[in-house]
Amino acid sequence: MPKDTFHKLPPEKQKTIVNAFIDEFSNHRYDDASITRVVKHLGIAKGSIYQYFKDKLDLYLYIKQACEQEKLRYIQDVKRDDFQDFWMYYRALYQSGVQFDLKSPRESKCLYSISKNEHSPSVAQFHNQWRDQALVLFEAMIQREIDQGYFRHDLSTKTMSFFMVATSVHIGDYMQIFHGTDFDKNIEEGRPVFAEQEQLLLQSVDQFIALMKAAFQPQNETNQ
Repeated sequence: MPKDTFHKLPPEKQKTIVNAFIDEFSNHRYDDASITRVVKHLGIAKGSIYQYFKDKLDLYLYIKQACEQEKLRYIQDVKRDDFQDFWMYYRALYQSGVQFDLKSPRESKCLYSISKNEHSPSVAQFHNQWRDQALVLFEAMIQREIDQGYFRHDLSTKTMSFFMVATSVHIGDYMQIFHGTDFDKNIEEGRPVFAEQEQLLLQSVDQFIALMKAAFQPQNETNQ
């Protein structure tokens, strides 16, 4: 996380540095991202970055957190209690994600690119931690639905959580394989990740919801 010297910078200078590294991690995988390239673009000494951050990994983790905080602005008001069932809530999260992608494309592109770093040995342990955190979060959501009688209770919540997380993660892959969506090209051309294919994303989400809904519904409903 940033050192005190970074927090003492004027807000505009902080924003300039953060945006520059958001762009760097959007356009380059972690191992290829370069502090030298960024400081050259900014016209500042490389040593000054190390006055603000410990190293590239420290920067990477902070940039991810900053982008997630921006995304949170769009999804934090989406509450489960405001929806008739879980799947309406689940879809609404994606709708908010679309708004995040359209209105904050810089941060959206960065998070997408960071998600592709999971096999890099340099940051694999952090991606494993983030995956485990997602599994715990979804498991708690699933347990709530089970307790309310909306989801089946004959399967392990860990199994159900893994299934839902894996399905959610691969909706983008489905779009790429079956619809030819090219997220990397969108990023290279400076467009939002889901540029002009927001409706296709939601249609794909609806397809996956239909499958998950059938798999998760209580057994007495399944057998009817």
